[in-house]
Amino acid sequence: MDTPEKIIPDTLYKRYISTLTQIVVEKLDRQTYWWVQHSTSSTKAMIYDSRSGLLWDAAPDTSNMLSLNDAKAKVAASLIGALPNWCLPTQQQLTAFAKNTKNPLRKGANDRLLEKDYWMTSGGRIDLDSCALGTSTGALLACNDALKGKSRAQVAEMAIQQDWQLRECTPEEKSLELNLLQDPPDLQAVYEDIDFFSARLPRLEAAQFTDPNKGLWEFWGKDEGVLTTQGVRSRNPALDVRDCNVAIDFGTSSTVVALDDNDQHKLLRIGVSNYWAQERHEDYENPTLLEFIDFNGLLAAWQSEAFRPSVSWDHVRCSHAALQNFRDNKGDPRMVASTLAKIKHWALRESKTARVRLSDQQKPQGVEHELATLTLRNPVRGQQMSVSPQDPFDPIELYAWFLGLNINWRGRGVFLRYYMTFPVGYPRDVKDKILASFRRGLLRALPASLVSEPAFAQFCVEERASEPAAYAAAVMPRLNITPSDDGVAYAVFDFGGGTTDFDFGYYRLATPKEEDEGKEEVFEHFGAAGDKFLGGENLLENLAYLVFRHNLDICRKDRIAFTRPLDADDFAGSEMFLEHTQAASTNTVMLMARLRPLWENGQLDSQSGIELLDLLDREGRKVSCELIIPIHELNAYLQQRIESGVCSFLAALEKAFATRRPDHVHVLLAGNASRSQWVLDTFGALPTEDDATPASESHARLRDYASKLFTYHRMGLTVHEPLPVREDEPFTPTAKTGVALGLLRLCPGSPVKVINHSFEQSGDEAPFAHYLGRIRQGRFHVVVAQGSEYEQWHELGAPSEGVFNLYHSQSPQSHTGELKQGEPGLFKNRLDLRGNLTGQRIFARIVGPSIIELCTATSCQAIDNGDLENLSRLELDK
Repeated sequence: MDTPEKIIPDTLYKRYISTLTQIVVEKLDRQTYWWVQHSTSSTKAMIYDSRSGLLWDAAPDTSNMLSLNDAKAKVAASLIGALPNWCLPTQQQLTAFAKNTKNPLRKGANDRLLEKDYWMTSGGRIDLDSCALGTSTGALLACNDALKGKSRAQVAEMAIQQDWQLRECTPEEKSLELNLLQDPPDLQAVYEDIDFFSARLPRLEAAQFTDPNKGLWEFWGKDEGVLTTQGVRSRNPALDVRDCNVAIDFGTSSTVVALDDNDQHKLLRIGVSNYWAQERHEDYENPTLLEFIDFNGLLAAWQSEAFRPSVSWDHVRCSHAALQNFRDNKGDPRMVASTLAKIKHWALRESKTARVRLSDQQKPQGVEHELATLTLRNPVRGQQMSVSPQDPFDPIELYAWFLGLNINWRGRGVFLRYYMTFPVGYPRDVKDKILASFRRGLLRALPASLVSEPAFAQFCVEERASEPAAYAAAVMPRLNITPSDDGVAYAVFDFGGGTTDFDFGYYRLATPKEEDEGKEEVFEHFGAAGDKFLGGENLLENLAYLVFRHNLDICRKDRIAFTRPLDADDFAGSEMFLEHTQAASTNTVMLMARLRPLWENGQLDSQSGIELLDLLDREGRKVSCELIIPIHELNAYLQQRIESGVCSFLAALEKAFATRRPDHVHVLLAGNASRSQWVLDTFGALPTEDDATPASESHARLRDYASKLFTYHRMGLTVHEPLPVREDEPFTPTAKTGVALGLLRLCPGSPVKVINHSFEQSGDEAPFAHYLGRIRQGRFHVVVAQGSEYEQWHELGAPSEGVFNLYHSQSPQSHTGELKQGEPGLFKNRLDLRGNLTGQRIFARIVGPSIIELCTATSCQAIDNGDLENLSRLELDK
């Protein structure tokens, strides 16, 4: 028969004992003197002094007065409390003991003990009335230092080993409940905070343990005899498996989780401080954020148990709680260094940028940890999942685990089918690694005993649609836009925290053949494009960069370094300011936090135009800096950059519909960043049917650009603003939650079909993300367009003197032929070629979203015949 200890996992049992021990420690700290007696005896044998650590004889013989030698001999033979090594106290020890007014032996005038003034010490007799030493006889009060120097926890441990009882030396004589540490553990006490401990989910109520219709998943398969003895019940987690789909929109700034509950689409809150609080719409936009408190504690727990490891909320926090802590301490470098944001963006860029280093909040300096490269580590179906200290730490897996704990909360049920979205431009290998991390994290959040149940065969984590397609699926019905046989043209401008995705397509009724497949309506999308640097967080990073550049004198004086956004230019002397160090990154993040209100609300919290920050110098020391904020320059940058992004969107739209031009296109603004007044004003400047007079130079530029693009076929545009938040209906789609809610409409079995022509052309890989070509008369001449088919050779041109200058860009404006040599966003790669190049041409073919192969040959036919030279591969994102 199992014991309660065997039912409890080792780490949970240790935590339980640690918690009880801490309670004992706190009680020992609150009381100075304790009666000590053996549990089988009613006699008080000793007094424990928690301040000095000494044990004293609780019943000294005051009737016999002894000489010093007789006292030493008698005390040496003493075995009070079954302890050896008793001795006479020193004068200082006895005096301090006698003077304490809480001493239970203190009785009589002055500082007498048990009404006696003469007591024997190791240095002779002492008179407690005068503290004078003498050579005559005195009473014997033995002491023992067996507990001296021991911690409170060690004292409690020794008390248990000796089978002692400890009672307060007060009239109430309250007992110190050491029996809790000694007796078989109370399973209800052990497990009542199991959900709260890791994720701050509600503590378990008594009914969860005792109600016939409830019980704990953790007890399933354990000894029913022990459970019955303790009055608790087990529950098979397979009984709680819900026949529901879960949609996860894993975002750069925030993540949205939606579930289909019998055709009611609901949203979930992750990591809020109080689940009993009234819901707010922003609760469902769960920040994609981790705050590391104790790395060593986290890794020890995370790498010791596969399923529901005993990771503490005091090791690591996520989502809303982590964001609130960051905002409350945004000027604290320790907080910045311990917070990992933009986890999704890290997954995309981690192989191309410097390794991320984090420091936790342990004192004095924090434990540093360098994130390992994200690898493809899929759990293997049919094999027992295991973990070990050799496993690389994966922050995406940990974040997914937090999501899983909240999704699979015992008050809600167990969910096994998960579907995810990705931006259109994410490469296949990056998506596969993220999916693998989510599979591991979500799997580890399930009850361990469920894995052996037949129901577990349903478990899956799959990509289902692109983010813009999922958003369109949610928004079109909401806008009362109905499909037609020919199709309603739409374009999505998905402005998120990391990138802006463009997606174009037709929303149509199903064909007869598709109806035979159980489909009723179809989203047929193609021509996906985007602006990978137009994201809310990237704009903030650029704003911080502009502020630092405006304050170079201060940075020079105090030797302040900062980071450069990937899409920004450097400047003369920048090598002294731009670094890939933790201090430089921390400085940038802290300034971004100060500038966030300008981007999100249109103005800074401070109206003085000066921000006072504690930045880090190149040695990592705090320096107080007053930074001047060039507000007009920042506003001008935001207006120009968003205007450029909208122009890129229009260029991509014109290209996408070039072969089948609709008369009218519905433009859907998605993503929280599209709520920005700059975005709304810029789209509001586009020409409409009444062709009103432009209100500003910016409006005039946009309309002039649009008229040039749509020269051959004027398309009417209806711009739909982001769906508004409705406090009375929190589960209605918004600019952010629409992706997850729309994804639920696209899960298997749905009457809605999605056809992605871009993926069909690229073999399920992300579309080619670049424009490729050369310079002709000062302008970029495109040879290979964004979204072109893979594995087809294209002639780029002839080399000159053994060199060919290859140009590439991701700007959709490349399609217009207006991109000039030297403009930002247009990049050059020099290709040095070997051999006899007479009559040779440079050829390129697409092999990945940002990877091409190059060679020299006389023709495509020659390449097919194997007659080629200078074969090489080039990654354009480096």
